[in-house]
Amino acid sequence: MRKAILVDDEMFARKGLVGLIPWESCGFQIVGEAEDGEEALALIERQMPDLVITDIRMPVLDGLELIQTVQERISKAIKFIIISGYGDFKYAQQAVRYGVHDYLLKPIDENELMETLTRINEMLDERPPWQEGGKLLFQISLFEQLVAGKSDEKLLADASQFLGLPMNKPLRYVTFELNDVPSHLSEDEKIEQIGEVKETVLKVLNRYMPGKEPFIYIPSPYGLGFLIPSDQGSDWVKRLADDLIRAMAGRSEGVSRVYVGERINGLDQVKASYTTAMETMKYKFAQAPKEAILYEDIKGMVLQYKEIEQTQYAELMERLEEHDSEAITKLVDAMFAAFREQGFALESMRASISRCVHGATRIIQTMQGDENKLAAFKPIMHWYNEPRTLEGVKGLLMAFLTECTAYMASLRTKIGKGEIGKIKSYIEINYASNISLKSIAKLFYMNPVYLGQLFKKSYGMYFNEFLLQIRIQEAKSQLRQTDKKIYEIAANVGFGNADYFVCQFEKVEGKTPTEYKNAMIAKT
Repeated sequence: MRKAILVDDEMFARKGLVGLIPWESCGFQIVGEAEDGEEALALIERQMPDLVITDIRMPVLDGLELIQTVQERISKAIKFIIISGYGDFKYAQQAVRYGVHDYLLKPIDENELMETLTRINEMLDERPPWQEGGKLLFQISLFEQLVAGKSDEKLLADASQFLGLPMNKPLRYVTFELNDVPSHLSEDEKIEQIGEVKETVLKVLNRYMPGKEPFIYIPSPYGLGFLIPSDQGSDWVKRLADDLIRAMAGRSEGVSRVYVGERINGLDQVKASYTTAMETMKYKFAQAPKEAILYEDIKGMVLQYKEIEQTQYAELMERLEEHDSEAITKLVDAMFAAFREQGFALESMRASISRCVHGATRIIQTMQGDENKLAAFKPIMHWYNEPRTLEGVKGLLMAFLTECTAYMASLRTKIGKGEIGKIKSYIEINYASNISLKSIAKLFYMNPVYLGQLFKKSYGMYFNEFLLQIRIQEAKSQLRQTDKKIYEIAANVGFGNADYFVCQFEKVEGKTPTEYKNAMIAKT
């Protein structure tokens, strides 16, 4: 019977598991319990169990720290299952990196845990007692120290031995990145996918380096990195990068990109190649649609830190208000062409896109709408949190703007039915004041462009025409009924300039105010 230990700071959770699971039928016997990581470490050193089931969140020493310490101190290959109430990917990611066998969320599903226990028992029967988890952690530690720039003799010797890398031969750091991964994938599915990507990458590398299996470092569910020999020149590296892209075609739910750092002369210079690979990645928008980019491709280039032209932004907002989908598409195409051709930095793209998104949301808010009701709002607001291609980002922005236009149309209909009549009455009452489309729009919390369109649609004429008609009709009434001077009547009906009043009156009536009044007198 194999030995197992339960670690959880909640006593009732431990006792519940003890009574819930038929441990012996799964091949295990509970030989101890601990309420924190420190107590668990001492228990593990005494009992040397085959399996440890531990919670993530514990005082003194948490679950991941416990696993790391055990793998550093103890030579026996101990299996781990993490149980946690936290569905945060960063814990699952670290757990996978430390060679944890499974990651289960509370409340525990009895059947799921039993299946996991059975699999581990069978695995222990089939596999030799070799420190697989400890080896993985050791390799990760070596790799991370190399890219951090550490280069003492022991580290370099261990890295050469355990990572299978030449000590003093040319190397390059290569980063493989998955972009535009669909949002419907769960974190578990993303973890599974990057594992499949790793297997595909290894198959390609085996063709270029037969008999060797490079260590693959997985820092996130969207990418991985590795070191390759680079004594055959840039053409060889370019072919390898292109083959990696081709091998992934149709094999993952994402768009593959490869970035290659500069050529270095040994393990002690790994940081330089890693740093330049990360630098190369920053140029992926400026180099779009190139799928594989070498440091040589971007060396000497300078990214631009600026925003889109004010005229582009203003026109996009106008076309959005006018519901002109074709014009919006053309403007977005032009914007993203500028991002690529002018070499916009990521920060500049982010600022420009945010400006457009916030401009659109202000219009929606002015129309008394709620941008949070838009399904495309959250993805475009946080597009930079996951790797994206230039086309992927453009797709998110277009989806948002398209949804905005449809939402604005529905808001126009709603507002039009309830507000336009009030606005017409307001104009009829306040025509003599210094009113304008802009001032009325502000008063009724509406966009001026939208109000102008709504007024024309509702009454068959533009706002200025309607206001002019009311003023001229009232002026005619005063010309017929009073002896006021022309300049007095002009002021009474809202004209600050008498000459302008005369000009507008003649345009509408075909005669001046004086001629109109004289004609009325002649009839009496």
